[in-house]
Amino acid sequence: LFSDFKHVLENDHVIDNEQVFATVVGLGPSGKNLNSSFNQRDSKEYQQELGLSIVNFCRVIPDGVLVFFPSYQVMDSCLNYWQICKPGGGGATSSTAIPNAQTIFQMIQSIKIPVIEPKNKGELSSAMDRYEKIIDDGKESRGAIFFAVCRGKVSEGLDFSDAKGRAVIVTGIPYPPFKDPKIILKKQYLQDQKQGINGSDFLSGADWYNQQASR
Repeated sequence: LFSDFKHVLENDHVIDNEQVFATVVGLGPSGKNLNSSFNQRDSKEYQQELGLSIVNFCRVIPDGVLVFFPSYQVMDSCLNYWQICKPGGGGATSSTAIPNAQTIFQMIQSIKIPVIEPKNKGELSSAMDRYEKIIDDGKESRGAIFFAVCRGKVSEGLDFSDAKGRAVIVTGIPYPPFKDPKIILKKQYLQDQKQGINGSDFLSGADWYNQQASR
């Protein structure tokens, strides 16, 4: 993360390499790019392809699945669209919609029980209890899917061990809000320091911005 450490401690992971799989999925079921960049994440094509990808993942992954979005705005936009989008037949109000066809959200619901991270911190405990109860029901349940946000409450310090987190899907890199005045000022400050006498001691504004997303 662009930082030097004088002392490094590395421990073996608690599970063996063959027990975990990590990959980048670049294409959805229709062969279209899964591009969650700022300019693409609100496009209906991307949202439909992402939704159908998640449907397919849920079909083969047991127990609990965690899905993280870059922001609440992106999560709300996707979930709202999935509730009206009927793949191959336009939206729910479209004249070309297929009669009785399921929306993407209904397809997800038919496989796993959805839980959504609340924006109100006081409601998080009940959402977590509901998710854990669904998972703990075991064979009596088809499992659950938890839609949450990077930098949000669910992504910080909560334990999703074993059945509670059989897969984690990160749908985009959580860059800080590009037009936030605090972000603009921070980047400008670092850039000014970088060009100063002790510039080598500072990250550039761009490097700091990328670092925040990586962390």
